[in-house]
Order: sequence, then structure tokens, then C-alpha cells
Amino acid sequence: MVGCWQLFILCFLSAPVLLYRGSLEGYVLGSTWVVDDWTGSLTFLSFWLGALMMLSTYPRKSLCVWGIVLCCFLAFCSYSFFWFYIFFELSLVPVFVLILRWGVQPERISAAFYLMLYTLTGSLPFLLFILSCFSVYGSFFMGFSWDLLSSMGYWGCAGVMVFFIKMPCYPFHLWLTKAHVEAPTAGSMALAGLLLKLGGVGLMRVLKSYGQLCYSMEVFWSAVGIWGGVLSSIVCLRQMDSKSLVAYSSVGHMSLVQLSILSGSGLGWSGALYMMVAHGLCSSGLFSILGEYYGKVKSRSMSICMGLNMLFPSTTIWWCILIVCSMSCPPGLAFLGEIFMGMSLAGTFPGFCLWFSVVGFLGGAYSLILYGGMSHGPCGSSLRPRFSGISKCSYLGLLHSAPLFLLFFFPMFL
Repeated sequence: MVGCWQLFILCFLSAPVLLYRGSLEGYVLGSTWVVDDWTGSLTFLSFWLGALMMLSTYPRKSLCVWGIVLCCFLAFCSYSFFWFYIFFELSLVPVFVLILRWGVQPERISAAFYLMLYTLTGSLPFLLFILSCFSVYGSFFMGFSWDLLSSMGYWGCAGVMVFFIKMPCYPFHLWLTKAHVEAPTAGSMALAGLLLKLGGVGLMRVLKSYGQLCYSMEVFWSAVGIWGGVLSSIVCLRQMDSKSLVAYSSVGHMSLVQLSILSGSGLGWSGALYMMVAHGLCSSGLFSILGEYYGKVKSRSMSICMGLNMLFPSTTIWWCILIVCSMSCPPGLAFLGEIFMGMSLAGTFPGFCLWFSVVGFLGGAYSLILYGGMSHGPCGSSLRPRFSGISKCSYLGLLHSAPLFLLFFFPMFL
């Protein structure tokens, strides 16, 4: 609990960066750390979710949580591709330890293996990419826009492959679903809330410094992303494991972020930032409540976890609010993100607007299935209603939901 309050204090100490970001924008500290458009909001997100992970986990996991938060914070604030790569890779170590040490099922070994295999293999071309750029330009500094009006071509596409894997983009999403299902609650919250955002931020930083991908590759990866979003949403409709459903929904949400970043427009990048922050809060909140449900019901199956509104009535309110925010309904931050992304998509890739609408519709459908399957229906014979007071789930639900509503009404802080 001490670590939780320390992270809350760090979170509020970073709040002035959000409030005075306009006067600090582009401020670089020693050519290594920077305050820019993304630093303030993602720093706030790192410390806030880190405190909530501390609140939802046991003290013996606090060291891993501190490692994840600090690595993500330093990667978000880094303005050197070298240090960004270092902290980008170091963030995998505490998650790997969480899955192997505190995972429940024997499949945690294969899940940890998939995590390291996909991310480390995909990061090797990126390392070669930044080393080749260093040999030409002599600097790892992200502030240079060396070839902003040119295209990186196929070599650049190989260099940013690690970010497609990290987000993750279809068909490189298998590591995410395995890791989510086998990880403890803190690991799932870290994966959904912070680690996936490293992929989006890294992709934006590379495209801002080295220029866009060639148009044919942009169209190809945009088509792959939106098609992956449709397929993952269809898979969600057939899931009976509640944790796996939330994990697959992350693939659908991040596919929209990928599509918006590749549009190359300022409006699309703002929508991508809104969606990343909203997805981090929503998915982390859903995983935290699912972890509490699993600790009491000992099952993740929606056929068994029925009628939980009778067992935990106070928690069901926050469960409903987080699901509504996840399906991009107002007044949630994800609603603003989807509006911005839809506007940028209509101007850049108008042929994908129909599939963008399909992903949104399917997102609402599986969200309703998740809420109805968990909250309504008859309780199991072994379960008895317990009308308890304010529980830890209620605190977690409130602390995940409040920033979503506040940032919807005050988006200028992002």
C-alpha cells in the first residue's frame, strides 16, 4: 500500500506537465528526455495505472510493478532512439517474471515464451534500422525530421515491424491473448494499460522523425489492421472466457489506433492518443474487476459467472460503466477518440470507413454480451448473495472511470 501512495504522489506531481504543456512543448532535457504532445498524458497514465496495479495486487509483486512503471515512463519520455529501445525492451522483463512466477495455469510457460519470442524477434530489425540511421546521420535524436517528406519504403517497414507486433497488429496478436489469459491481474493491467501503448508511441515517433511509409505499404498495413479488427471482434462474439474476450477486444481497439496513425494526419494522431489513453484505463479496469471476480468465484467462464449483480451489486455498477466506456459511448474519452479517428479516416482512407463502422458495431455487440453474460442470469447453486459494503472493486472501478469522464469534458489536458 505504501508503493501505491508513492505512485499517486508521483502522478499528481506530473499533473503540472499536463496543465502547462503548451509552454513546455518541445522542451528537451539534455537531448535525451523531452516534454511534448504525448509525454504529459502518458506519464500521468503510467503513474496512475501503476498506483492502481499496486492497489489490486499483493505486496510481493510490487517490485515488478515498479519496474514496469519506471521502464514505460522512461520510454515515453525518451527523446533518443537508443534509450527508447533500451527501456522498450526492459519493460518485458518484469512482465515475463509476473507471468512465470504468479501465473496459475501450466500454459504460462508457453505464454511467456510467446511474449519474448515475438517481441525480441521483431525488435531486431528496428535495432538494425536505428543503427543504420545513426551511421548516416550520426545521431539518435528524435527531434530531427531527416526525411519527413520522403517515404521509408520496405526497409522502413521492416524497422517498424516491432511496433506492429507490440500494439499488436493482426496476425502478430497471438502472444497478447496468451499472455493476458495466463498473467495475474497486475500483469494483465500492465499489458493492456501500458505496454501496448509503447507500440503506438514508438510508431508515431519513428514516423515523425523518418517520414511516412510508402503509400502502398500504408494501404497494405491499414487493410491488414482493419481486417484484423473485424476478425478479432467476431472472435469476441464466440468467447466464453471473460478474460480472453477482453484480451481479444484489445486487438480490435489497437487496430483502429494503427489505422489512425498510418493516416498521417494530425487529427488522426490526436484520436489515436485519445484512444490509447481510454483503452488503457478501460481495459485495465475490466481486468482488475475480473481478477477480483476470479478470486471469489474461481472461474472465468461466463456460463459459470452468471448473476454476479446479485453477489456483488456495488461492483456491477462500475463493471457496467467501464464496459459502456469501452464500447465508445459518451461521456467517455474513447468516444472522442473514435470521432477523431473516423474523421481522419474519411479524409485519408475513405474505402475503409465501412469496415471502421463494422468494428464499432461488433465492439458494442460483444460488450453487451460480456455485461449480460457476467451480470445477469441465475446464480450458481454453490454461490450465495453477499450484500457487502464498499469493496476494493468499487475503489478500482471509480479510480479507472473518473479520468475517462474528466478527460472527456477537458480533453485539452491530453
